[in-house]
Amino acid sequence: MLFSLKPKESRKELFDRNEEYEELTRLVNSGLWVAVLGKRMTGKTSLIKAFANENNGIYVNLMGAKGVEDLAKSLLIESGYKVDELAIDLKILQVKWTKVLEDAFQHVKDKTIVFDEVQEISSHHFLKVLKSVWDKYSGIRIVFSGSYVGILRKLLEPSPTSPLYGRKPATITLKPFDRETSKNFLITGFREHPQVNFKESEIEEAVDRLNGYVGWLTYYGNFRCERRLSHEEALEETLKEGSKIILNELNNFLKNRRRELYIKALRTIRSGARWSEIKRELDINSKILNDILKNLKSAMIIEEDNGYYWIEDPITKEAVKKLRL
Repeated sequence: MLFSLKPKESRKELFDRNEEYEELTRLVNSGLWVAVLGKRMTGKTSLIKAFANENNGIYVNLMGAKGVEDLAKSLLIESGYKVDELAIDLKILQVKWTKVLEDAFQHVKDKTIVFDEVQEISSHHFLKVLKSVWDKYSGIRIVFSGSYVGILRKLLEPSPTSPLYGRKPATITLKPFDRETSKNFLITGFREHPQVNFKESEIEEAVDRLNGYVGWLTYYGNFRCERRLSHEEALEETLKEGSKIILNELNNFLKNRRRELYIKALRTIRSGARWSEIKRELDINSKILNDILKNLKSAMIIEEDNGYYWIEDPITKEAVKKLRL
């Protein structure tokens, strides 16, 4: 069902992602590692999860994982191993988790492994393990997905000293639906629920307000068809629930950053602003401002065109208003 809030599990459940699915298949079959990029709520998880299921792959969600230990356990569990039933206590024996992770990769050396939310991993030992995997196991195919920060950014922009220098993954970027695709998505979803009536004007307004982000369109459709809310109530609840999700992500992004400056920048950019306007509002030197803007762009929170900055996602606009200094 299109309006199910769970990620799609098979290719036939995906809506209008054939081109991206075919490109992902081509790149993986050619032996490349691939990073699937895109803003929040553009359908990255559904695409890669469906790909893993259709191609005898292993899907590993790294949400909440922080280091190599968490990653190793997640990969072992998704590979069919029960970590809590291991006969030895790895910590007591002081076995290195990087070695455990390498062994885990050996068990799946002929599989395609899909790592979702890879930006959650904060350990740089992961890069060294990936180099070892690249060198030892030519049959392993890896698909990464997540926000363009942290480890994922280091994968795609490796420095000359990086273990993965010269091994940069290919990239696929998912974009929000265009207007017609958004309308078709909602209409197709409503037709799966013939008992729910809808008006063309309601479809138009939902597309205007939610701007082609399939995740938010799905929330709206779910509120209408599963919870039987009115059009107005469904839009209001989508904005409210979506804001909570994005607010949590923004707060995570702002950890260990200059929170006050970032929030002031986001508030200024929220309605659109030129570089000079942002600099005047923040009253900081150009280098610091450029670093802030670069980080916000890399995290796909803001857009930029010829020195003009704005926030495209309507839910993110709402969430920015609720950020506290």
